[in-house]
Amino acid sequence: MASDLLSLGTQSVLTAQRQLNTTGHNISNANTDGYSRQSVIQGTNNPQQFAGQTYGMGVHVENVRRAWDQFAVNELNISTTNYASRYDNEEDLQILSSLLSSATSQKIPENMNGWFDAVKSLADSPNDVGSRKVVLEKAWFIAQNLNDLDRDIRHHQKTANRKLELGVERVNQLGLEIRDINRLMMRNTGPHNDLMDRHEQLIGELSEYTKVTVTPRSNREGFNVHIGNGHMLVSGTESSKLALVDGTPDAQQKRLAMIEGKGIKPISSTDIDGKIGSILDMRDKKVPYLQDEIGKLAISFSDSINKLQSQGLDLNGDVGADMFTDVNSALAVKSRVVTSSNSTADLEVHIEDVSQLKTGEYSLQYDGSSHFITQPGGAREPVKMDGNAFSIDGLRIQINQELASGERVLIRPTRSGAGEIKMAITDVSQIAAQSYEASTTHAQGNAKFEIETIGALKEFDVIVSPDGKQFAVTDKAGTVLMQPQEYPPKGAVEVLGTKFTLTNGALPNDKFTANLTPSEGGNGNLRKMLHLQTEKHLNNGESTVIDIYHDLNTNMGLKLSTASKLTDISRVEKESAQARVASVSGVNLDEEAANMMKFQQAYMASSRVMQAANETFDTILALR
Repeated sequence: MASDLLSLGTQSVLTAQRQLNTTGHNISNANTDGYSRQSVIQGTNNPQQFAGQTYGMGVHVENVRRAWDQFAVNELNISTTNYASRYDNEEDLQILSSLLSSATSQKIPENMNGWFDAVKSLADSPNDVGSRKVVLEKAWFIAQNLNDLDRDIRHHQKTANRKLELGVERVNQLGLEIRDINRLMMRNTGPHNDLMDRHEQLIGELSEYTKVTVTPRSNREGFNVHIGNGHMLVSGTESSKLALVDGTPDAQQKRLAMIEGKGIKPISSTDIDGKIGSILDMRDKKVPYLQDEIGKLAISFSDSINKLQSQGLDLNGDVGADMFTDVNSALAVKSRVVTSSNSTADLEVHIEDVSQLKTGEYSLQYDGSSHFITQPGGAREPVKMDGNAFSIDGLRIQINQELASGERVLIRPTRSGAGEIKMAITDVSQIAAQSYEASTTHAQGNAKFEIETIGALKEFDVIVSPDGKQFAVTDKAGTVLMQPQEYPPKGAVEVLGTKFTLTNGALPNDKFTANLTPSEGGNGNLRKMLHLQTEKHLNNGESTVIDIYHDLNTNMGLKLSTASKLTDISRVEKESAQARVASVSGVNLDEEAANMMKFQQAYMASSRVMQAANETFDTILALR
């Protein structure tokens, strides 16, 4: 009897001791991040029967249970991913909004308005050299401001690429740490309460970078960890590797991929979410949007000025030269096309009508027999070729060397515009202040008649024959200066040193008139330039050149405001999820203090049972 009593007391003491140890462990880790409260689960020993009666045999420890709610933890991981994505998105928009509010950026509309003011002053005295210098100086400032802003935007794109590299590196480190914890849990029998805390802490950090799904493996072989939309990062004791690979066709635009053994599995940027998703959105959407809009501003402004220059006469009586670099220069038409490194395709993108110009990225694909183009909005349609070229949204895309079957190329009409704009003239006499007459008043068709250079011939008419198949050049008196030629001409036509172009589209008997005689103090072309300040010839007649900048600023401000509200909502969601997890897994010091006293009393009472058993046993021995 004494022996049974001693055994019962011993087990009770050990149970109380383990409860005290666990309570002390909870108190010690009350402020440890990621710690989950533990509790000892005790059970009654199997009873024994004596003389037909059942007697209890004390207590034992069944398990040390970790306070944990799977649904609460999953909710916290999801809200963590959402908050990290929205917080970074707000930060990125704040950076870009600040960039548009910087001194460099704000100088763009300021200098444009200053340029128009300088043109207005020049219109009052077209031959004044000082006023002409001011016009060129203001034009140089506009080009320089656009170059500087483009450089700053590209810097943020490089920063995003660097952040992406660091994010991928950290995800791989977390994958290795989670794998190592799985291995530790498999080496030792459970429960693995403290290891599970560490495991969940790593999963929580991983969920900041991407969406995370954790599933237990059978036979207690650890856990599988999937990132994004089901891409395996950790499988039990093995881990895959997230990597950055060259983009296609833009090799500089690195893409995500999962390396599983010897295989490489591409990952879409829309699959990943979290911080990495936000970084990709910054690099692939926000920064290009800014580049495209600023590039459109630069292209629209420079092309409009250059066209007006070509429609006027300078101080020397010559047709005005381009004030800015030609938007269809040999460099520009090539820079708008992005092909893969091993491509043999050769394309040129010419901007023919800035009023139809759209921002964004086009994708052109060839299937071996037909071309298909995907517009920035996502619409895909077959291309109607005209020889080796086709037109879309004010662009003429010329294919000099055909794409390979299945090949895809990217077309970015405005992305490089702000970086490529430069001054093309430095001589103040080349500003074309005076308008010349290159009239299509007597033409019913849609042919374009433009003067390229001025020679001895100042006034003339170009007349299309009654059958529409020939044209001739006459002076004002009707004298034929050029015998009938085949219409339309295949290139520029030169008569007495004056060169002009005439495109297809004229109707029979159409007449085109030119008067290139310079007049002292003429300012007609300058007045046309002034109209650009208020003329809404962009975005389907809705915007002026300066409106593009102001609209961009407004849109960025609206996006930032929306992002701030979404961040606040996601912050509340995350805090709510954290509170729910804390209510389940957190340590309550008041509760643990009460438990400490309770288990201490149980320990003392159990010790008293052992003492009683010992005294009884000594009494029995003394009887002998």
